[in-house]
Amino acid sequence: MDIRLFLNFRIQLLLSLILLVVVVTGTTIYLTERNAQGRYQEALDAKFQEQMRLFSGLQDARRRAILDKCRALSHSVRLQAALEEKDVEDLYRNALTELQGIYSPGTSTGEGMETQGPHALFFRFVDANGSVLPPGEFRAGHLSEESQDESLAPIAEALRNLEYQTVGYIAVSQEGGLTALREVVLTKMLDWDGKNLGGLILGFGVREAISADASHDGASASGIWLGNGLYINAALSAPDRTQLAHQIRQAVTQQSTGHFLVTKDNQSHLLFYKSLNPNTQLTPAYEICLYPWAASIEQQRILRWKILGVGGVILLGGLIGSLFLAKRLSQPVDKIVAGSVENLTLRRRAENDLVHANQELAKALSELKATQQQVIQQERLRALGEMASGIAHDFNNTLTPILGFTDLLLERPGILADTRETTRFLRLLRTSAQDAGNIVRRLREFYRPLETHEELRSIELTTVISQVIELTQPKWRQQAQANGCNIQIKADLQPIPPIAGDESALREALTNLIFNAVDAMPNGGVITLETAMENDRAVVRLSDTGTGMTEEVRQRCLEPFFSTKNDKGTGLGLAMVYGIIQRHKGVLELDSVLGRGTTFIIRLPFAVAVENGAPALPVAPTTKSPLHVLVVDDEPGIREVISAFLRSDGHNVITAADGREGLKEFQTRSFDVVVTDRAMPQMNGDQMAGLIKQTRPDVPVVLLTGFGMLIETTKTQPSAVDVVLNKPVTLKTLLSTIDSLRHAA
Repeated sequence: MDIRLFLNFRIQLLLSLILLVVVVTGTTIYLTERNAQGRYQEALDAKFQEQMRLFSGLQDARRRAILDKCRALSHSVRLQAALEEKDVEDLYRNALTELQGIYSPGTSTGEGMETQGPHALFFRFVDANGSVLPPGEFRAGHLSEESQDESLAPIAEALRNLEYQTVGYIAVSQEGGLTALREVVLTKMLDWDGKNLGGLILGFGVREAISADASHDGASASGIWLGNGLYINAALSAPDRTQLAHQIRQAVTQQSTGHFLVTKDNQSHLLFYKSLNPNTQLTPAYEICLYPWAASIEQQRILRWKILGVGGVILLGGLIGSLFLAKRLSQPVDKIVAGSVENLTLRRRAENDLVHANQELAKALSELKATQQQVIQQERLRALGEMASGIAHDFNNTLTPILGFTDLLLERPGILADTRETTRFLRLLRTSAQDAGNIVRRLREFYRPLETHEELRSIELTTVISQVIELTQPKWRQQAQANGCNIQIKADLQPIPPIAGDESALREALTNLIFNAVDAMPNGGVITLETAMENDRAVVRLSDTGTGMTEEVRQRCLEPFFSTKNDKGTGLGLAMVYGIIQRHKGVLELDSVLGRGTTFIIRLPFAVAVENGAPALPVAPTTKSPLHVLVVDDEPGIREVISAFLRSDGHNVITAADGREGLKEFQTRSFDVVVTDRAMPQMNGDQMAGLIKQTRPDVPVVLLTGFGMLIETTKTQPSAVDVVLNKPVTLKTLLSTIDSLRHAA
């Protein structure tokens, strides 16, 4: 086992050295070849640019002489007059005289005379429209009629956009089907008023400065690229010529100078190109030069073998060094292997013990999670039960005045004869019913913060306190007397400015405080309600002469679900009171002494004063036309109440017991408004509203549902519903909603 580990270590070390040498050798070859190619390309590019500089210098000197001569000819009065009159015979006769020294009629090629200065091979005139004026019998240079029309037409066309002079290249046909290149100078001729008379075209032989030195600078071929034609001083096969033309065409469309690799005669060459007439208005021409790439390839091959040889030497040295290095490093490895063999049994035993311990821990964790889930479920059920008990407690508080005043009206019919007292009882009954409708909404007050969109109206706090005293009278008077105790309420309500608040919420808070005070006085006592102004705030003090609280109870009495009444209490009353006061941006303070009673102090901010504007002008009463309203609800009592509300306002009402029946009524009659419940058999209100909007999108749909608060909280109002009203709905709310929909329509 020791030998295998030792050999494995030596093999790994050897492979690592081989890999290192291969990577270093390959990287060196790659970088060296790139460097060699770059240097070779830079040398060829410098040589090409130097040749182009020399060629351009000769061309510039030559062109300046030609352009000066053509500029002088364009100002010749005789030529201008003949061109303006289109007297071709006089034009070419005078031109032969003016062109002496730059054009000889007897010269056919002209290339041999380049050493004595520029000499034209032909000349032609064009009129103001760009049409070539034929020379007739005058010797204006040999140029076949076909070649003249084909080659000079684009040059004449450029005369229209020419400012004065331009230089370019053209290809002309010669005898035997050959094509030759000519350098042409186009000069525009103007009269004294600047009017375009036409132009003069002079053609010269192309000076092959670069190709003349091709044998000395290493270039294998050179030439000119004009249009889509390649004119080169070397024989090319058809495939090579086609491939070169395609590559050059792509290159010159991207930039005016550059180089790239090509293949000629199955050998690599580096092709350089540069524009000869970058500012011309004629067809662009490019100088082309091919350099063989064989020298660079041979140089790279030699470098590659040198680098491989050096890499082999390094690899051999690495192998020899690895033997000594492995021997030195194998000694601690042998010790490690010996220690590993000795402790192998102990390690396996420890691993088995660890696996067993992990299994035991996993089992314990699984049991703990199961127990935790059971505890969480039991806690949820307990909280749900306490919440349900709290809801029942609050409903009982709200139902107490309803049941009490109803019993008074039924048991003592004589009260009905007193219209004022009966009206007062009915108002208190309606207030209690409205508070009952808000119980579920206010159930979350002990944790919900004030919403930014919630509006608080200006209310009279003393009026709310008076209502609460009357609403709770059945609890603190009748029920207390029935239990054999006497409880009195003393009210010292000083006038205070209005506050910003929610009447229903504040009534609920004060009702809870009075009921708690009654429960704290089983033997009777006095409840005192006082109002005052302190530091720009309204202050309400509610105190009782009951049993009071211990310090521990006083510290925890505002916590949700904390109660000292055992099964009779829910622990939600004071928590809801605290939440309501917080919503009103107020402060709730508590002072209690065991055996002497408890005092709650509520501090609330005043309403923001509103500046009095101009007195409102009396609005003339408007006559409302009755509407045809469809009422859909599966509860007969609700249908009757809503129908009575609407008929009291003069509207015509048709009722339906479910969504399917309501849709049938809507399809057979014409309605202005639809009022529907949400949860109904056969077809619910959402589905019916969607089908109604498909046929009559202009008819408003009012959704009257007990889920109104849920829809508002979750922002899930159906798209086919215009208004959502929460049950129970009041007469005023329903009629004002119908009127607002009438005005919106």
